[in-house]
Formats: sequence, C-alpha cells, structure tokens
Amino acid sequence: MFTNSTPGLPCNWDVNTGCCEEVWAGADLATQTAAAEYGALSVWAATGRRFGACTRTVRPCGKDCGDNLGRSGYYWADGVWFPYILDGVWRNCYCGGGPGCGCRPTCQVWLTPPVSGIVEVRFGDGTVADPATYRVDDWQWLVRQGPGISGTNGCWPITNNYNYPVTGPVASGDKTAWEVTYLWGIPVPAVLQRAAGELACEWIKNCQGAECRLPQRVTSIARQGVSISLADVDQLLQNGLTGLTTVDSIIQRFNPGRLPSRMQISSPDLPVIRETTWGSF
Repeated sequence: MFTNSTPGLPCNWDVNTGCCEEVWAGADLATQTAAAEYGALSVWAATGRRFGACTRTVRPCGKDCGDNLGRSGYYWADGVWFPYILDGVWRNCYCGGGPGCGCRPTCQVWLTPPVSGIVEVRFGDGTVADPATYRVDDWQWLVRQGPGISGTNGCWPITNNYNYPVTGPVASGDKTAWEVTYLWGIPVPAVLQRAAGELACEWIKNCQGAECRLPQRVTSIARQGVSISLADVDQLLQNGLTGLTTVDSIIQRFNPGRLPSRMQISSPDLPVIRETTWGSF
C-alpha cells in the first residue's frame, strides 16, 4: 500500500501494489511517487473522477426561527413570517412541526454533498463538538442529536461570525464563529486501489526499460515480409482505457457510460455555505 500526501495524487487515493511488491520494492522513492501519481490519476480520471474524499473546511450558517420566538412561523412581537425554501417550495417557518417541516430534525445545517465523514466541528470559543452529538443524513445534512437538542437549546448556532476565524489569536472567543471540517467525496473502492497499483508497477517497468504490459505503438514486426502491426493506442485513450485487460475490465464496470466527470446538480434553491480557501491567522 502506497500512501502519500503529494499534491499529484487525488484525495485519499492509496495505491495498493500487493500484486507486484517485488517490482515496487526495486524502485526508489522518487520513482514510486511518480508511478503512484500515474496509476492513481489514470484510474481516477477513467472512472469519471468520482472517487476520492477530499478534506474541506466550511463555515455553515444554521437555520432556525430564533430563540423560540418563531412560534408557528409567526414572530409574536413584530408580526413577521419567516419564509424559507424547502425542496424547491417556498414555506413559512414553523418551529417544532407543521406541514412540510414536521418530520424533519429541528437542528441541522446543509453541507455540500456527498459527505462521507466528519473530521471535526469546532467553535470560536475553543471547544470541539462531541461526535456523539451529531450525525450525517442523506450524505448532506449535519444533524444535531441527543437529549436536550431542540430549537436553540444545544443546537448549531443560527448565525456565523464571519468577521473572525475560528482558530488563532484573533478568534472571536464565542460560539457564533464556527466551522465544520469534513470529507467531501466518495471513498475509493479497494478494487480501484489495486488497479491503480497494478498500473503503477507497469509504469515502473517501462521507466526502467524492462518489458511491460503498457501498450506500445508497434506490437510486432515481421522482418522478411516487412509486416508491422500497430496498436490503436489513440482508440484506447479516447475510450478512457489503459491497455491492461485486468485494469480496463474494472474501469468499464465502474464507468460503463465513459463519463468524463461526476454528474452535478445546480439549483438556486440550494443553501449557501462559505468555504475558506486561503488566509493566515
């Protein structure tokens, strides 16, 4: 098993070289790293760029009627409804029940799916949420759970103080600044890790000038009759294949439609979350 945090590898793609350990062990670290990048990237792209769980840190904003004042969706003091969009339909917020929102958790925030795991939920006061107090539903909803979780009592903060980072010397010091670190994506199946490892070992052989199974342009030469056979490498590449039968059979089963990338759905109804992509604290 080859694990490496080099930027050249897709997220959490461990290359399994168990079928060719002798070849793998005979290469230096630099060659192993290059071979792992080649094998992982090739299989990752050929299977529609669908697999691999990347670590993301986001600053979500909770949805709540606020301090138990949104009874039946009606703010008792100001006479204001709290509208929101649910499943593409405008509704008026009804805390604790009512048509359209009665069979849903009272405390949840949306994360960009698919969410395959939560690394940490951290607040600006330095505390970290106990993993036993939350779960993920439908690969996208981070739900607070447990005794006393209702409304704003123990719920996620209904706002997020974006003016301050959650960690560092200038953190706000309160729970209104908070962030979620999670694994975004589908974990890599073990069979694809082995396919990537097999492809990586053949790349090492080719790099060292040894006989390998990677397709070459010229496959045979008949010297007396001057007969040359050419492999249709271009056709293999157009179909997203590698030329290795064992690897290609797995690729075709995971991506029979030859999709170049994962399918996505975009909608103006989706909640908006903020992701910090750069900064120093």
